[in-house]
Amino acid sequence: MMKRKVLIFATIFFSVVVGAHEATTQTLKRQDGSLVDYYLLNKSDASPSDTLLLILQGSDCNSVLQVESIFSNLKNVWPEADLLLIEKYGITRELAFSSDAERSDCPHAYIQNDSPKQRVSDIKAVLREVRRDFAYPRFIVVGGSEGALVANLLAAEIDTIDATVAFNGGGQMFVDDVLHSIDAGAANSEEAVEAAQGFLGFSNHVLNSEPSDLQVSGHGYHWWYQMLSIDQLEILKEVNTPLLLIQGGRDSSVSPAKVSEMIESLRQVQKNNIEFIAYENLDHTFNDSLGLSHRKSVVEDIHSWLDSTLNQ
Repeated sequence: MMKRKVLIFATIFFSVVVGAHEATTQTLKRQDGSLVDYYLLNKSDASPSDTLLLILQGSDCNSVLQVESIFSNLKNVWPEADLLLIEKYGITRELAFSSDAERSDCPHAYIQNDSPKQRVSDIKAVLREVRRDFAYPRFIVVGGSEGALVANLLAAEIDTIDATVAFNGGGQMFVDDVLHSIDAGAANSEEAVEAAQGFLGFSNHVLNSEPSDLQVSGHGYHWWYQMLSIDQLEILKEVNTPLLLIQGGRDSSVSPAKVSEMIESLRQVQKNNIEFIAYENLDHTFNDSLGLSHRKSVVEDIHSWLDSTLNQ
């Protein structure tokens, strides 16, 4: 197990409305004085569920409350659970939604401080608070894209997760996923080679430089350094609780081939607690080649896996 960081927190309570749901919100103060907001959506006002479901968003600069897929589909992986959502560093629900990955109004605090490990640190602090107030017998974590990596990091650090689902989170090293994305989006091979060389130069610079005010593609130094240095295979080897990895075969954001290589490596070391499902005809958002969404059926498959895992 990795060492856990201890943070000092203060708690503030208030309520917000998320669609048809009334969510209790708690704000915790980090040791550096900044705040992390989270939202607990209870299924029943009378008593908490016996299951807590944490859903982790991807790498966008938006409030987690603005992630439509959480409320339309993903919460249905275990619909009877209480839902826990946690904002990233520097983001609050007041931030308007934007689909622009490099939006000009993304908070400076987010750019400078957000990273996978910062998210894990915040999650562990929130969990201490929530599970102290509500003794949930079961805890499920679901994350997609960057959220999948964060879910895996969390599962490697704590052993109180009953089941983790990580989808379209990429292979062993992030650099391979970026190169795959570059190749998939390039107009021709010459453009792909030039862009790949540029990114490899940038990657080498980040990994061999001191922390700076760097800002590229909506992320800062700490995010880039961690994403480029984390070895996801080694992280998964540290996970000892049930974990389901899911990957779309038409994913242009991360490399399905590198995910398959990572799965084979896990099988070689007999990580029998980790299962894998591939949807060969689906992309990063679980759409097929015609643009039709299959997210609902994927969620149903996740529910079936959770049912068999939690009720063994």
